[in-house]
Amino acid sequence: MLLKNEIAEQFRSRKFIVVLVVFVVFAIMSPITALFMPDIISSVSESQNIKIEVPPPTWIDAVVQYVKNMTQIISFVLIIVYMGIIAREKENGILVFLLVKPVKRTAIIVSKYLSVLFVAIAGITVSFIVSGFYTFLFFEGFVIKDFLLQNLFILINIISTLFIVVLFSSIFKSQIVAGILSFVAYLLISLTSQVEKISEFLPSGLITQCNNMMKGTEISFMPILGTLVFMSICVVLSIISFSKWEA
Repeated sequence: MLLKNEIAEQFRSRKFIVVLVVFVVFAIMSPITALFMPDIISSVSESQNIKIEVPPPTWIDAVVQYVKNMTQIISFVLIIVYMGIIAREKENGILVFLLVKPVKRTAIIVSKYLSVLFVAIAGITVSFIVSGFYTFLFFEGFVIKDFLLQNLFILINIISTLFIVVLFSSIFKSQIVAGILSFVAYLLISLTSQVEKISEFLPSGLITQCNNMMKGTEISFMPILGTLVFMSICVVLSIISFSKWEA
């Protein structure tokens, strides 16, 4: 019941629609940007009287752009949209009203996590279809099987970002504080990609595996396991924090 209400609220507030549109826009932009980037660079270099040789774009260029858009721009958008998923309800008293009813606090937290999980899966599914279609249309040699696996890595990475947002939103009453700390946590985790032994057990390692696939090097599924553990910790900490919250 709580999950149904959460998803319904996603539609009522138009958050789901807005987020889905953002996913689609950047999914389309990825292959288009890769297709026209050589022309843009050539045009700019000619205006500056500089000769730059740019090789013809390939599907790899489109996927590289796609990975960046999904894991960077989309992540920032999701943090902004969902930083108040719990904190705002603390501020406006909705949670106080809800807790008066015979509803378990754990159920409330779990419903929040499941609602953002729904958003992430829907967004990546649509992005995969849209970007995959245009990449296949514009470029030769596109390997759809590899792209599917990359989207799995990207999906788990995005879910981990959303779980961080829910965690901080459950701990703090201010959605601004929750948003800022989510940004900081996201950036710190992203920086760990430079340290292979650490990133292999964090969400940043998922993006490393996406890049390894495009390089044709061996990939590891260890970051998936590490990220699942990381997300489980977020859920547990949220439940503990929310159980101690005094309305």
